[in-house]
Amino acid sequence: MAKVEILTGAERQRRCSTELKLSILQEAFSADGTVSDVARRHDVLPQQIYAWRKKLLPPESPQAASFIPVSLIGASESVSDGSKRSSARSRWKDVEIVLRNGRLLRIAADMDLEVLSSLVACVEAA
Repeated sequence: MAKVEILTGAERQRRCSTELKLSILQEAFSADGTVSDVARRHDVLPQQIYAWRKKLLPPESPQAASFIPVSLIGASESVSDGSKRSSARSRWKDVEIVLRNGRLLRIAADMDLEVLSSLVACVEAA
């Protein structure tokens, strides 16, 4: 027969210091960490980490976005088989950007920088 234990009384609510919360946030949103792994290690829910980020860290604005150096891996392929492909469809292969969260953006090389900045901010936030 299985043993059943019944707990009565109010559940204990843990209190974390602001310093601990900030260190968990730094760990979770660093380049090497993921929110779920950090949450598991510290025995908190991922939602709690996002709530702490919203409460303790200032919101990022599009003006705060910065660009990092990039290197070209290979030249873009041009269509030489005479097929009629729209220029809009072939242009999306011009540049591929891998974001910090692992998502890949494929954009035209001549995309407006303001539009690109907004797009990167939206995709990283999602």
